Amino acid sequence: MRTRRAFAAAALALPILLTACGSGDADPAPAKAAKATESQSAPALREVSHDLGTVKVPTKPKAVIALDEVAGLTLLSFGIKPDAVYLASAQPRAQEILTANGVELRKIEVGKTPELEALTEDTPDLLVGTGAAGATGQNYKSLSRLAPTVVLPIEGEWREIVRRTAGFFGAEEVGKRQIAAAETVLGTAADAVKGERTLSLLGNSFGANNFTMPPHVPISTLIAEAGFTRPAFQQKKVKGYSVPLSEEYLPEQDAELIVIPRGDFYTPDALTKNPAFKATGKVVTPDADVWFGMSGFAFYASAHDLHALASGKGKLSSADNIQDIWAAYLEATKA
Repeated sequence: MRTRRAFAAAALALPILLTACGSGDADPAPAKAAKATESQSAPALREVSHDLGTVKVPTKPKAVIALDEVAGLTLLSFGIKPDAVYLASAQPRAQEILTANGVELRKIEVGKTPELEALTEDTPDLLVGTGAAGATGQNYKSLSRLAPTVVLPIEGEWREIVRRTAGFFGAEEVGKRQIAAAETVLGTAADAVKGERTLSLLGNSFGANNFTMPPHVPISTLIAEAGFTRPAFQQKKVKGYSVPLSEEYLPEQDAELIVIPRGDFYTPDALTKNPAFKATGKVVTPDADVWFGMSGFAFYASAHDLHALASGKGKLSSADNIQDIWAAYLEATKA
C-alpha cells in the first residue's frame, strides 16, 4: 500500500515537481561564474530565510533564472522578469503568460533541474525554484554553490504562502495587495452563494489515481472562504497534501457542484467513467494549473473560478481567458 507521501508524488502534477528525483546533487563547475562575480562590485544583499535555510540574495538581481513555471510566474507577479524559466512543472497556463511577457522558456524533463554546466553559462546571481522536497530542494546544495538559491514554499495557509514568498523578494506591500485582491473575489463569491451549497473537489492523475484534497490545503481553504461546503468525507482532517480515493469511497463524493480539474497530468474522464462514480450534481472541469497551483496568481484565479461557480456568471479559467485573468490580477495588485 502506498504511503500518503508517495501518493502525493503520483497524484498531483505539482508534487511531481516537488517530489520527483532531480538530476543529482553533484558539485558544480563554478569557476566561470566566480570569476565573473569577482570582476563586479559587490551588490547590496538581503538575508532570506526559506524552508532549506538562510541565504543572502541581491536586492536588485541582474540575472535571475527560474527553475520551474511556478517560480517564474511568482517572480513576474512581483515585477521581476526572469532571464529564463525552465519548464519543469508542465503548466501550460503559466507558460502562456510567461511567453506573452517575453520570458525565455527552456524545455526540460518534468521534475528535473537543469544541468549545472548550462546554468553556469548564464552566470546567474539568483536562482528560484519551488518546493523543498522537489528537484530544487534535492539539488539545493549544488545549486546554491553556483548562485544564491531561494526555494518557494508550497505548504501552509494560502495567505502565509503569499506573505512569505513576497518577503523573499522585498515585495511585502505587493504581497499584501495580492492577498487583498483574492480576498475581495472570495468575498464576492461568498455573497453569491446565498445559503448552503456543496462543492466536491476531486482529481484523477495519469488516468489511474483518484484523489481529493484535505481541508487544510490552500485550495480547500479557498473553497471554504468562497462559501461552499464540502461533502462530509472531504471535511475529515488528515495529514498530507492529498487523500487517495479507492472505488468504495467514490459514492461519498457527490455534491451540487463537482469540480474535477483538467490538465496535462489530470484526466477527469478517467474518474467520471468509473462505474463506482455516482454523481447527481453538475460536473465542471476547470484548469488544473489554477486549482492545484501554489502561487499568489493561482490563488486569485481559483477565487475567480469559485466566483463564477457561485454566481453562475463568467467563464472558468482556461487558455481562452487566462491572459485576461492575469491582467485583472495585475490591475488589482498594483500600487
